[in-house]
Amino acid sequence: MTDPSGANLNRARVHRLLAAVGSAPAPVDTTSPAQLYDWRDPHYFNDDHRNRLAALMSQVAAVLAARCAHFFNSEFNVVPTSVTQHFAGDLGRQTNLGQGFSLAVGPDEEPACGFVAVGAAVAMDWVTQLLGDSESDGDADRSLSSLEESLLSNLIGAMADGFVAALRPHQNLKPADRVSRGPAAVTFEPTDPVCKIVFQIGKAQAESSSEIVFILSAPVLAPAVGKTIATKATVPQDELARLLMEHVHQMPVSITARLGSMRLSFEEVLDLASGDVLLIDKPLDEPVDLTIHGQVVFRGRPAQSAGQYAVFITESATEAGPQSAR
Repeated sequence: MTDPSGANLNRARVHRLLAAVGSAPAPVDTTSPAQLYDWRDPHYFNDDHRNRLAALMSQVAAVLAARCAHFFNSEFNVVPTSVTQHFAGDLGRQTNLGQGFSLAVGPDEEPACGFVAVGAAVAMDWVTQLLGDSESDGDADRSLSSLEESLLSNLIGAMADGFVAALRPHQNLKPADRVSRGPAAVTFEPTDPVCKIVFQIGKAQAESSSEIVFILSAPVLAPAVGKTIATKATVPQDELARLLMEHVHQMPVSITARLGSMRLSFEEVLDLASGDVLLIDKPLDEPVDLTIHGQVVFRGRPAQSAGQYAVFITESATEAGPQSAR
């Protein structure tokens, strides 16, 4: 190494170091900011599917208004206020219906694939109107009589039937016979995509309104909005393992030959010049390390082949004793 030219970091020496490592300013990023990714959204439906689903729900709203007018003998306004998709495991946070009432929906002789739900206060208000009373008793937690439960089941069942009618001929679903207190008996896997569709229901010219919520498996809605569901191919486990290993064997792996290392002070780096000799912390008789992602896997000695640097592998880092050259 050349003799030190001084202990001070003068401007010329700093500029020389910056020139060696690069001192150009980072380029300005002119790209538009990326849209935030909502991890709670399963992204099962794209924007076009969502628009089609929203248009379909506008038609359903007209059917629901007619069903309400039939039961209450009064004009109703029904508007779809939100059409969203979620993972089934997130439904508890999304529905927040408390001790409301629900009615399962599904195909004949098969497990339910969705449900319709209303809050307890809404159910009591509807039952009161169906009985011809002017005001509810205000106790949303009380149990319904057999007559009240029957009336509520008929009303919610008619609205659920109006909803699933819009899915025909793609799906043939029907509501259950009776409402249940609390969540409906519908089994979803936590990662299943589901759609939550909320309608605002109120009498014409009235200021107050109520909500009714439909929860349905997204794949059930897929044909109605033009989404094609790919058929899952059944692949034997041994064939799947073979294909996976073939793919793994074709993956590229970077191997680094590491001759050795050294430590220099910042001042010593500034004093480096052409012709200097740097001493590596490894004797001549020690092997070169071959690393993959920083992990030593083989060792060998430096060599040359076909006019290029090479490493003759002499041992594996994970096995004792020398290995045959590769």
